[in-house]
Amino acid sequence: MTADDPRPDRPDAAAPPRPGTGAGAGEVTIRAAVPADVPAVAGLRWRWSLDEGGVTPVTDEAGYVAATAAFAAAHPQSHRCTVAELDGVVVGLAWLALTDRPPTPDDLSRVSGDVQSVYVVPELRGSGTGSRLVAALLADARAAGCRYVRVHSSPRAIPLYARAGFAVDETYRVVRL
Repeated sequence: MTADDPRPDRPDAAAPPRPGTGAGAGEVTIRAAVPADVPAVAGLRWRWSLDEGGVTPVTDEAGYVAATAAFAAAHPQSHRCTVAELDGVVVGLAWLALTDRPPTPDDLSRVSGDVQSVYVVPELRGSGTGSRLVAALLADARAAGCRYVRVHSSPRAIPLYARAGFAVDETYRVVRL
């Protein structure tokens, strides 16, 4: 989320929202986040976590916005944020985390990706905005040279990821610490 982010805006990813989604007369645009988007991105994540996730925050909203801004500034190459914007308002977000991996004899610059924190405001769910955010992340992952991209999904979002081509991989294991 730097001012010199090499990822172009994605006007080709813009499509009118589906009628009846509360989107109004505007178009939802999918684009790379810029530093000025941080308060809106953090505000959406805050809303999602408290309203839908039922978490108990360790700080107030202003502290969370500051922490998100510091994180984005410290990790512009490894954590890329993409936003959905409608009439100048950020209405969705998604992060792609890129991880460099040790080289192998057949690939000296391995990179993997993780989809993180995909959220669309409730008024636009079902409009295709989430699918377009995920498609933008996958395009960024391909451009970054990722061999694969993982996601840890909520049960509600499994169909979204299945439509994007994600499948269960029996070789992937997790240990909770």
